[in-house]
Amino acid sequence: MRFRLFLFLVALLLSSTANAQRKRAFLVGISHYDTALTGYQWNNINGVEDINLLSPILKNQGFVITTLLDDQATFDNIVSQIAKFTNKTKKGDIVYLHFSAHGQPVEDLNGDEEDGWDESIVPIDAYKIYKKGFYEGQKHLTDDLLNKYVKKLREKIGPLGFLYVVIDACHAGTASRANDETIRGTHVGFTYNNKVFKPSMNKKSHYRIDASVKQSNVLFIEACRPDQVNTEIKVDGKRFGPLSYNIAQTLSSFTLSTNANEFIYNIKHTVIKTGRWPNNQNLVTETSY
Repeated sequence: MRFRLFLFLVALLLSSTANAQRKRAFLVGISHYDTALTGYQWNNINGVEDINLLSPILKNQGFVITTLLDDQATFDNIVSQIAKFTNKTKKGDIVYLHFSAHGQPVEDLNGDEEDGWDESIVPIDAYKIYKKGFYEGQKHLTDDLLNKYVKKLREKIGPLGFLYVVIDACHAGTASRANDETIRGTHVGFTYNNKVFKPSMNKKSHYRIDASVKQSNVLFIEACRPDQVNTEIKVDGKRFGPLSYNIAQTLSSFTLSTNANEFIYNIKHTVIKTGRWPNNQNLVTETSY
């Protein structure tokens, strides 16, 4: 009798744990920057196409999705919505963050970057050029700020869940069309002191992130190294970020779980299978495990 009761309680515990684990996604995609305004100077890209491709696939896997597209993807709205998203996150959740936008290096002022530049995601209302008293970088979503939210999410998720962070942007591109190619990013660093951006030539494609027994593990996937450009690909007349496209193809036949190594393996296999990856562009991963 006691043994049966024990088995019943174990089954109940496992059932409640499984039911408690939710899948939640926060997706940001920008295509139409205001190219007419002086100071913006961003070319239009196809970040919204990425999100439109990924959203139904993630929904089919049971993800509850929050999306911010184009005009919704202002700096204030991104940070306020990700804060709300974080507050609703629970222990054991599988969480997927995705950013398809321009990227720009920002001069590092606190000395935590070896190459002297922070990486940043460019919201739709961020200017490219510093102008004292007018625009001083307050709407750039730097890696320092993003990591604060990542840390909070990892604490909320706890060790039984997992966090994925995908960045299909570029920090060393040309911000122009060349040979019918669309590049995400810019070679112009956002600088407060007229510093010239020189991309790091570090050839590493994998980095370790601090782990904690109180936090979830995390996997960052980035479309290219800091010294490379992120070139969009063209499929059936539409343009996509190469990382977003290959993740979508992977998730069409692979269910996202806490097994991040298997996910990465499948993405790399997909890249080989589809052949849809720009030359001279390397996938970058950062892991806590």
